[in-house]
Amino acid sequence: MKTATMTVRMEVETRERLSRLAKVVNRSKSFILDQAIREYLAVHEWQIREIDKAVAFADSSAAKWTEHETVKAKWENKLAH
Repeated sequence: MKTATMTVRMEVETRERLSRLAKVVNRSKSFILDQAIREYLAVHEWQIREIDKAVAFADSSAAKWTEHETVKAKWENKLAH
C-alpha cells in the first residue's frame, strides 16, 4: 500500500490521549490515526450516498407524498384514543 505524509494540527490534550492509546495498544500514532480516519470516511461517505439515494427517490415519480396536515390529524387522532 502506498502511503503519504500529512501534517495534522490538534489540541494538545488530543495528542496526549493519542500518545497514551498508542502506547497501551502497542501501535503507532500514525496507525491509529489512519484507522480512525478510514472509519470516519466510511461512515460519512455512506451517509452521503444514502442521502443522495433518498433525495433521488424523493424526486422520482415513485415517491408518494402525504400532506403535513393529514399526518398531523392522524397522529392527533391516535394520541387522543
